Amino acid sequence: MTSDDLIDQYYAFAQEGDTLIPFVSRTLSGAFGQPDRVALLHFLDRIESIILGNIVLRFEEGPGLDADPDTVSESARQEIDEARSLVMIALGTET
Repeated sequence: MTSDDLIDQYYAFAQEGDTLIPFVSRTLSGAFGQPDRVALLHFLDRIESIILGNIVLRFEEGPGLDADPDTVSESARQEIDEARSLVMIALGTET
């Protein structure tokens, strides 16, 4: 499965209200085929860029939001880092 495939699967998964960590866990369990470390890490790099870009855009378009954009961004980064750790633990660190 490619990172493009994973992004498509993640968007469908997220529409059900689920978050990144359960998606990565499900992917690692083989729900979308044999997990591939390189594809998963590339997916996480891409999804990080998308999520952080969306956060910036949301706060630029919606002044007066109650949350602090730095706090929201940091929370997203922590979740993505946790997802990366899950991948590295499950699939190893070698290329």
